Amino acid sequence: MDKKQPAQKTRGRPAIQAGQDTVPITIRMTAQQRDKLQRLGGAQWVRSKIDKARDPEAKA
Repeated sequence: MDKKQPAQKTRGRPAIQAGQDTVPITIRMTAQQRDKLQRLGGAQWVRSKIDKARDPEAKA
């Protein structure tokens, strides 16, 4: 009998977007703020807010 090899497991977290490196950051907040952040959508919500925000250093 031939035994099939299991699929190779990838290591680490999956990429947010293919071809883009990410960097971890740490912010301090209260437990209530952390809970609210999770209800709002966590890291994905934060990234969307940063992407939508106007860059204060960008020329208008």
